[in-house]
Amino acid sequence: MQQLKFSRDPAKPSMFTRLLLFATFFVAIEAVSVVLVWIRDAATSQLLLRGGLAILYLGSFAVIILALLSCMKHVTHESYWHWPRLSEVQLILTVYVAAIVIELVLNLINRSVFHQAQTANNESINVLLSSDQWVFYLLMFSGIFLSPIAEELLFRGYLMNAFFKPDRFWLPIFVSAILFSLAHASTTIVSYLIYMTLGFFLAYTYRRTQNLAASIGLHMINNLIAMIGMAVMIH
Repeated sequence: MQQLKFSRDPAKPSMFTRLLLFATFFVAIEAVSVVLVWIRDAATSQLLLRGGLAILYLGSFAVIILALLSCMKHVTHESYWHWPRLSEVQLILTVYVAAIVIELVLNLINRSVFHQAQTANNESINVLLSSDQWVFYLLMFSGIFLSPIAEELLFRGYLMNAFFKPDRFWLPIFVSAILFSLAHASTTIVSYLIYMTLGFFLAYTYRRTQNLAASIGLHMINNLIAMIGMAVMIH
């Protein structure tokens, strides 16, 4: 593979600052889902409270995304966004098929060895989707659109630019995949590998294209199919 060439990196914040920011965003993305629990637990007659919590939920994603975009300016001067080219669209589709095949095999192993029909993360999502109509629509929207943007900005955009040089290829991909999997509840080694596989292909897509729009697009396609599948199962 031809080595990528980039200009000199910008003066980055200290390692401690970068680690602190990554950890803060990591926790923030995980914590946003708590708002959905608050909405679920609020009485259906409390429309004002539910509306305020819905705004808080969507607004939290907006704040996280805007803050990540701001932080990206301090870790790279390179362009990391453009509309996917035809070759990138082809890569997205190829990678998606490869990821699905591997995930199907891992899911079969998870069922046969650990008797787990679905990952703990998907089970939690199913519980929330079936708990309340407000939660259903908010989670469907955020799962398909907002979560992919926020997670790609953090695990691909920020992580791979803040802690690795642009010419490093495989190491940042594996580190990104490992940390991405840690962000998803896994109770078996196989379910951990399922999310690590997805994280690997997302990171590979970003590194190959240097285009977050490509990995975000792949992430959205994956979540769209998964969320539709879960929605069909509970209705």
